[in-house]
Amino acid sequence: MSSFYAPHTIGDVPDAYNHEYPPTKPFRSTSVATEQSIATHAPEFVVPNAPNDLPYDRGRRSLVLFGLILTLVAGSAFIGIGIGIYARSHNTDKYIVIQLSQWTDVALGLSFSAIVTMCTEATGYVHGTTLKWGLAKEGRLKFNANLRLFSATNGALSVNGAVVNIASTLSLIFSYAASSTMLMHSSILPKFLMGQATAASSPSITVISFLPPIILGATLILQAILGLVAFSHTHVPTWSSSPLDITSALVHHGYVQCRPQRCMRPVSMTKDSHNDPIRPMPRQPSIWSTHKAAPRVVWFVSGTLVAWAGWICIVWFVPPPDALWFRTSEAPLGSLMLSLMYLAAAQSVVTIVLHCCELVTTLARDEVVWRAASKTQGARPAGNPLKVVLRSWKSAALLLAKPAIHWYFGINVSVTAGEGFQVLWIAEYFPIVLFLVAVFITIVATRRPSGPQPAAYGHVQTLADLVDEWSLTLYWGHKVDRVAGPWPVCHAGTTKSGPLPPIRMEEFYA
Repeated sequence: MSSFYAPHTIGDVPDAYNHEYPPTKPFRSTSVATEQSIATHAPEFVVPNAPNDLPYDRGRRSLVLFGLILTLVAGSAFIGIGIGIYARSHNTDKYIVIQLSQWTDVALGLSFSAIVTMCTEATGYVHGTTLKWGLAKEGRLKFNANLRLFSATNGALSVNGAVVNIASTLSLIFSYAASSTMLMHSSILPKFLMGQATAASSPSITVISFLPPIILGATLILQAILGLVAFSHTHVPTWSSSPLDITSALVHHGYVQCRPQRCMRPVSMTKDSHNDPIRPMPRQPSIWSTHKAAPRVVWFVSGTLVAWAGWICIVWFVPPPDALWFRTSEAPLGSLMLSLMYLAAAQSVVTIVLHCCELVTTLARDEVVWRAASKTQGARPAGNPLKVVLRSWKSAALLLAKPAIHWYFGINVSVTAGEGFQVLWIAEYFPIVLFLVAVFITIVATRRPSGPQPAAYGHVQTLADLVDEWSLTLYWGHKVDRVAGPWPVCHAGTTKSGPLPPIRMEEFYA
């Protein structure tokens, strides 16, 4: 076989993705004849929209601003609660004691965690969107989804620089740690309840200190301020989270350009320098093989699971030399602040795990948005970020699991108030939660979509290559039959007029 037809390896893509051309007249790498032939017979299919006239959903800027204001209000309310507890308390530790039923305690704990999740999601969306456009202006934006806490624009003190990322990470961790210590269970009964409870009907005594609400409110306000600064200092053409809207806006503003004759190349082939026609692939590459961070996320979650399980074994079976390693251990100096630091250190692992998992689910969600273009309803815009999340069961499941996981972690690694404050390390069942998360994220990362529609996973250059006609509602499929010329090929692309015919698996496309 001629060297023109030698199969080529593309990165870490499996051999099943590589194709070998038939032993006929060799294709020219520039494919000039093919380009001229297609353009002659169907110019409307290969000439993209004018870059200065591309339609895209601008998103809901007012909704984003409302989320930031709501976070400011919530943070101020928590600080007010802390100040009120400090003013009303007459003891030296400045806390109040209340009676709560078991279900009320659970409901309040979940409510605090849910409020923190809603506020941090709102501020995180602003941080992620402004970071996205900051990276685009620097020519460094590759995917619509990014690990926002580990990605930064140039300039440490810029609105999305390294300093802001560190502040965002710490405030996120301490907000969940503070919410976990809002309700502390007392190991002793206050004087006014002594004698009223029996061993069978002992009331549930809850201690609320002034410190956790103030810390929670301060961290939420800090995140909101950082979001407002980024909101006001970053030019964001669209607040939509759809990868199609993002790519259309990028092409519109000249950050990305469409490369012709690449209508059947998935993201795994985006670095190919040649534009030779290829046959459609019956199955597409997975997130694992197309995004370099995906395997790291899976291994990180799995490693966290193993480390946590090992910790539980040490706590249960190895006699510890220090009281701080016992399942129930009194914090040095009885300091609630020190207990919060312990919790924040442990909570940081859970927070980072869930943040990394969000990358994988967002990549999968972006692919669902793009693959809707080959269905009868087409790919439609959804300016409301919440609607985009809820349309993907993977992202919706992770969003709902976040407050539950943080709450469950809080009741397993919690703080009790008695004669001093105590840190209870009773998280022997938490590895089960991590195991479920690891299985879930591994399945999502390794799943390969079926069908000939090239996988993009929100990769902006790949989407710019695949979409040759932009509209608010996109339909993708077979557009041009074989055209006359020495190298007859078909063409696939998008349209706004309605569903297109299915792809012909036996044909070559360019």
